[in-house]
Amino acid sequence: MARPKVEEGKKCIRKDISMEPEQYRRLCEYCQKTERPLSWVVRRALDEYLKNVV
Repeated sequence: MARPKVEEGKKCIRKDISMEPEQYRRLCEYCQKTERPLSWVVRRALDEYLKNVV
């Protein structure tokens, strides 16, 4: 069964990011431990960061 279409304006934007190998290792380890996708973890972390600085 196909995924339902996402409304225009609600689609995620794809961007490439660079990180240090140690950051990536720790991020992957956390994702495995919490059984969450890397993109979900990064979006949540970004939301928390922006709440505190903006």
